[in-house]
Amino acid sequence: MGTATCIGLSAVKLLKKDKDAIMMVLPSDHYIEGEKAFQETLKQAVEIADRKRGLVTIGVAPTRPETGYGYIEMGERSQGNIATYKVARFTEKPNIEVAKDFLLKGSYLWNSGMFIFRADVIIREFDKYLPKMYKSLMEIYKSLDNPEENEVIEQQYNVIDGISIDFGIMQKTRKAFVIKCDFIWDDIGSFSALSRFLTQYGGNFVWDNVFLDQSENCSVFGNKDNLVIGFGIKDLVIVNAKDVILIMDKTKDQEIKHLINELSEYAEYKKYI
Repeated sequence: MGTATCIGLSAVKLLKKDKDAIMMVLPSDHYIEGEKAFQETLKQAVEIADRKRGLVTIGVAPTRPETGYGYIEMGERSQGNIATYKVARFTEKPNIEVAKDFLLKGSYLWNSGMFIFRADVIIREFDKYLPKMYKSLMEIYKSLDNPEENEVIEQQYNVIDGISIDFGIMQKTRKAFVIKCDFIWDDIGSFSALSRFLTQYGGNFVWDNVFLDQSENCSVFGNKDNLVIGFGIKDLVIVNAKDVILIMDKTKDQEIKHLINELSEYAEYKKYI
């Protein structure tokens, strides 16, 4: 249903408990190193969200022309101990040539997908940019803590057109700020990203019981119960998940959601998803 839906639901639930609530949206599949710097960044984000009523996101200085992430262009410098900017614009996942250009310009950051804002402020942005979803959220708000709460949530969920918070609000709002983070960050929500944390093996990346010969640029995720052997292979992702074996061209890494959707259409395969 898109991140805007779940963020909106969280916001109205928080508002029911505290009219001054500040919420953080933190994806679960990220690697962060530098706990103190991370905490200081979040502290500054909370201050901006509260004092300036801003919609704050955290940006990461790019180290390579990554096509799997969205980008944020930094605008005017704002106040803060950690470098903070008004957002000039959000850009969705670019092609490789555009990503190289962003890297050379030096004014773009990776969009980490982390957001901090007051619940009442984000709800007002829903009203402005996603009025239909706002109407559903208000119906849910009125039902909270009442016997019909779950029924109303289900009813409204079925009529909401899902959209991401990036497309729905962040690309349109004039309240967006980005903090350029000082901590080490990586998104490990794809096999290519996760490969950066595997053991290097002759130009490949492997995990657990794997033997490769005459192979290059492969990421192989084994397990302790079976041996995965690769001979003369190139540019593949192989995942041995016991009941499922995935063999995929590395260039298809960003299309895995499409594959899951395709599999879900077949009743006999649903148990493997």
